[in-house]
Amino acid sequence: MDKFDTVWNNLQTSLKPGTEIKNWNTYHGYLGDSLTIKEVDPNYISLDPPRVWDTQVLPKEGFEKIWYAWEDYTNLRLKRGEIGELADSSKYIISILRWYETEVISNKSQVNQ
Repeated sequence: MDKFDTVWNNLQTSLKPGTEIKNWNTYHGYLGDSLTIKEVDPNYISLDPPRVWDTQVLPKEGFEKIWYAWEDYTNLRLKRGEIGELADSSKYIISILRWYETEVISNKSQVNQ
């Protein structure tokens, strides 16, 4: 598993305003709607989620807490409610980290083969 600083740096360079991220969770997979990245800042990522009027700002610290629990969550050793206690707006962080795994990590693996 990547160290969080690597993950955050990759998110900072890979996510661009306008990127659409599919809503996902480990229990049900992709859920049909998506969110749109608005801004990528060294301290946070902001986004426009579906059916929410206000831009959501996700601090770096929330990503870090969920990343360190990510393996337990994706292997169903940590319940959705438990991961939700780690950070506000965990629903969006989960979807972004899934995007990171499928788009960033898998693309780097393919390039290195």
